[in-house]
Amino acid sequence: MRQTHYNIQRKKGKHLTLGDRKIIAYLYNKQGKNYTEIAREMNCHRTTISREIKKGITILKNYMWRDKGEYIPEIAQGV
Repeated sequence: MRQTHYNIQRKKGKHLTLGDRKIIAYLYNKQGKNYTEIAREMNCHRTTISREIKKGITILKNYMWRDKGEYIPEIAQGV
């Protein structure tokens, strides 16, 4: 049996590095992409991205004093 859609870059069970988390932060915070779009670019499952963002989300106030959730990679990494 041959698998035509397989992932070469990421192996199953590999942890995300701080560099991976910084890429997620840029795509989520700056470009406003959703979980599925980020997962396609990171070459992993969308559930991984959603769990990662939930782990590192921080509520900040914007200029109009409204709450805004922002992903901080250092918090998710535990640095």
